[in-house]
Amino acid sequence: MGTPANASIKPDQRKAMSASRGMQNDQNGQLTMEAQDEGPDPGYVIYLYNILELPHLVQQPPTFPGLNIPPCPKGQKYAMTMLPPFTKLPFNRPGTTEMYYKKEDGRKAATSLLNPSAFPGTNWKSQLADWPNAGMEGVNLNKLGCFWSLTRPDEVEQLDEEIKQFREVATKEMVRLKDEAMRLAMNPKTVGDISPMHHFAMDYLNLSAPWHMTSHHMIPCPNCGETIREGLAYHRNDFGEACIIDMERYQKMVVPKARKPRDEDETEEEVAVPVAKTRRKSQG
Repeated sequence: MGTPANASIKPDQRKAMSASRGMQNDQNGQLTMEAQDEGPDPGYVIYLYNILELPHLVQQPPTFPGLNIPPCPKGQKYAMTMLPPFTKLPFNRPGTTEMYYKKEDGRKAATSLLNPSAFPGTNWKSQLADWPNAGMEGVNLNKLGCFWSLTRPDEVEQLDEEIKQFREVATKEMVRLKDEAMRLAMNPKTVGDISPMHHFAMDYLNLSAPWHMTSHHMIPCPNCGETIREGLAYHRNDFGEACIIDMERYQKMVVPKARKPRDEDETEEEVAVPVAKTRRKSQG
């Protein structure tokens, strides 16, 4: 049984559905994806969220010859693309050149686009399962921070909870890629197999290695002198404590009810370190 709609449609959502249809038709180059034209309004649209700074081009012709999933802009929670509640699959009538279409649940299309291994499911939670990362079916984008949802962007609390779950999935995958790259780097015969995705994982985890030079601008911390990324509000010093650089930004990150603060560049693993009062590192 598929996931029920978890959002009622607002009046301006009809405009969003129309915009989505036009945008995707422009991407695909053919009119094969449409919102439901007959019957009752399903009451929702499908959102594709991307929470990492990774763009993706998904090719699943004939319905999706080339669907662009934009990267999450730095400092933002997500990037978003919309799909209508139904897609239309094109078919040729046998022995003719005539085309006909079969309507398909848009959640199936979204599942197929992001994680072909999970297709044809419509269960939202199946995106969190530990499916294979790659293979004959294609790449599992759920592990790279992409997921579909019926939750609207203005349903902030629910969306934040979903983002949190996929942030954990993505962080786990980044750690796996980091470990894989470390093993490849140990052998001169395999060091050349280290891919851009491995380097992305290193940057995501804020790590460096002889085979990886960070793409971020590094500067001395004005408080303790440690080498850190430029633009951080705070970082962990050698004592494992929070070295605060920008108090105003740091305080905004502190969520009420004793939730631990985090910087946009920190991983889930780093956030788990207890926060203590900052003290200057001894220069002697």
